[in-house]
Amino acid sequence: MQSIDMANVLRPTAQAYTLPPACYADPAILAHEQAQLFVGGWVSAGRGDSLDKVGDYLAFSVSDTPLIAVRGDDSQLRVFANTCRHRGMRLIEPGRGSCRHLVCPFHGWRYTLEGVLAAAPRMQGAENFDPADFGLVQVPCAQRSGFLFVNVDGNAGPIDDWLGDFDALHQPWGLESLVTASTREFSVACNWKSFLEVFNEYYHLRKVHPGTFSALYDEPDVPEDARGAFVSQFGVHRHVGSVGVLEQSSSPLPVLPGLSGRLANGTRYTWVYPGLAFAASRDAVWIFEVTPHAVAETGVRLTLLFDPHSVASGDFEAILGRYEHRMAVGMDEDIAILEAQQLGLTSALARPGRFCPELEPSIHAFHRWYAGRLVGAGLAHG
Repeated sequence: MQSIDMANVLRPTAQAYTLPPACYADPAILAHEQAQLFVGGWVSAGRGDSLDKVGDYLAFSVSDTPLIAVRGDDSQLRVFANTCRHRGMRLIEPGRGSCRHLVCPFHGWRYTLEGVLAAAPRMQGAENFDPADFGLVQVPCAQRSGFLFVNVDGNAGPIDDWLGDFDALHQPWGLESLVTASTREFSVACNWKSFLEVFNEYYHLRKVHPGTFSALYDEPDVPEDARGAFVSQFGVHRHVGSVGVLEQSSSPLPVLPGLSGRLANGTRYTWVYPGLAFAASRDAVWIFEVTPHAVAETGVRLTLLFDPHSVASGDFEAILGRYEHRMAVGMDEDIAILEAQQLGLTSALARPGRFCPELEPSIHAFHRWYAGRLVGAGLAHG
C-alpha cells in the first residue's frame, strides 16, 4: 500500500479536504485501521450496567478478536481472550449471561472467573505441565462514565490520556448512573467511518430528514476545545421538548436530573474515536458502537439509556416504544443515503471533497485525528 497524502486533510476546517475515497474502499487500508485504531486503541465494548453481579459476562469481538468481560468472585471486572489455552476453542458464544466458571466446550478445561486454569482433565501425563502457566490471556480494560473500554494490544497508553476531558465534559448528564433500556444490532452496507460521520453532522438534516428531524434542531455550537481522542458538539433544540421522539415539542420523560440552563433543552453529540458515538440529550442518551466487518459492511449496536427513575415508571414500556420508533425511522432514512454514498466512494472517479465549516466541523476533527494516527504509523504523510 502506498503512503497516503493527508496534507489537505490536516489543514484548518475552512481550507481542508475530506479523506481520500480510498480510505472508505481499500481493504488494505481497513486492515491497517483494524490494527492501528481498533486493536491499537481504546474501544468501547458497551455499557457495564449489566455486569454488576459476580459471574455476569459479555462475550464480544474487537477486530475479529473474541473477548470475554466477566465479573470475578472478587467483584473485579476483567476482560480475557475468549480462547481456551488448550487448542484455541472459543469458550463462550457472543452475548450476555451469567456463569460460575468458564468451561471449554471442546475438552472441558475449566477456568475461574479470574481467568485461572482450575481443571484440565487427563493432563496428568503431560510432562512439566503447570496449570499456572495456562491461565486465560488478559486484556486491559477500564470503565468510565458507565462505558466499558478495552485495548486489545495493550499499547494504547492510559485510558485517562485517551479520554482526556471526557468525564468532566459529560458530567451533567450523569452517564454512569443511566441504565440500558433497549439494544438493537444490525448491519449496514457502508464503511464504518461513513456511518459515524453522518451521526455527527448537521448538514444532512434538511435533505435526508425533511419531515422528521430537520425542524427539531437549531444551529449547533462550535465543537468543544477539549483534550482527548474525541470530538463533542452541543446544540439547543428549536422547540422546548424532546428530540428522542418524533412528536415535536413532546416531553414524554422528565429532564435528566443534572441538566439545567441551555443543557436542559439540547443535545450533545460526541464521537469517541474510533468507534463510539452518542447523543446525550435532555431526557435520554442514544449510543452507536460500530464494528468494521469489511470496507463496505459495518456492524452497529444501538443502545438507549434512561434515568433509572424513568425506567421504573409504570408507563415506561409504552414510552420506550416511541423512542425506539424514532431511532428506527432515523436509521432507515440514514441507511438509504449511506449505502448509496458507499457506491459513490468506491468509484474510480471519486475525489476528496470539502467541508461545510458551520455544519461539519466534527467530521473534520475526526479526519484530522485519523490522518494523524496514520501519519504516526508511517502509513500516510502530510
